Amino acid sequence: MSESMMGKLCLSCFRLKGEYQICPHCGYVEGESPAHLFCLKPGGILRNRYIVGQELGYGGFGITYKAYDTSLSIPVAVKEFFPSGLVNRAEGEKQVEIFTGDRKEQYLKFRERFMNEARSMALFSKEKDIVRVYDYFEDNNTAYIVMEYIPHPVLKQYLKEVRQIPEKQACAYTCSILSALEKLHSHGIIHRDISPDNIFVVSPEEVKIFDLGAAILQNENGEDDPEVVVKAGYAPPEQYSHRIRHDVCTDIYAAGAVLYHMLTGEKPPESLERNLEDSLKMPSAMGIPVSAATERALQKAMMLRKADRFQTAGEFRQALQEGLQESAPALSEEENNRKERRRWRWR
Repeated sequence: MSESMMGKLCLSCFRLKGEYQICPHCGYVEGESPAHLFCLKPGGILRNRYIVGQELGYGGFGITYKAYDTSLSIPVAVKEFFPSGLVNRAEGEKQVEIFTGDRKEQYLKFRERFMNEARSMALFSKEKDIVRVYDYFEDNNTAYIVMEYIPHPVLKQYLKEVRQIPEKQACAYTCSILSALEKLHSHGIIHRDISPDNIFVVSPEEVKIFDLGAAILQNENGEDDPEVVVKAGYAPPEQYSHRIRHDVCTDIYAAGAVLYHMLTGEKPPESLERNLEDSLKMPSAMGIPVSAATERALQKAMMLRKADRFQTAGEFRQALQEGLQESAPALSEEENNRKERRRWRWR
């Protein structure tokens, strides 16, 4: 793409806006400052290929931008490693400043984990249920992962809109999550952070998982990274401990917790609270129409003891598929209309 053409691109939707300062397609005002002053300035170029656009999100370990790949002529998402409290950047600069002392050692350790995340995700770049990675590299004293741009909400946002998801659709989403987990587990990768934050809703039947930043490689003798990574409500009891081994059952509990949230509209109670007094109500006890087989599968996935859960993602997926063959209670006319309105948004 020529420099003159690049200058006519909107840095929000990446459609040609011509000489207009305000994009006629999306209303973005050229020259707007980033949401955070330490973010890369829209219009900057990474690796002589990626035009940086608006910030999509900022978390404790990184910033995600919408960007434009000038080689493939497509929008992409670029995740920049930017751990809070370990680095800084002057407004308008590209180079990241790393704090000194112990924080520099921490930074280097976490950056290596970030690059491991990129390498792990790149293994699955042809899979439909895992967000694709196109590229990863180090630059500006930090690191970047270039991923497919998904113009759909994450499950957390979607649940805020609809609150609950009907059984058939919730089970289809969970089967898609479990299919992705089967692929990760077959390579010895434990995700450890399956939750509505890390799942894109791409259609009424399909989702894509992403963010392997907390993932571990489990080797043959069962050793894994002792670092505790917890997301309340979705993490099983063993995930709170350095001493208990994390394995595929850790991800199975989290997938069950996501299904529970979809069916009930409520985040499950923390597993440590359940250890003291199990307060997990099944959907039927809350008056939610769910088949007995689906509820049995949900309950098994969320057992507190690892040995009582499904031992593979495939077992859990098969149980859900069998459950869908049972006749669930008929939906009311109002519920059917609501379901149809949701489907209409995807057309």
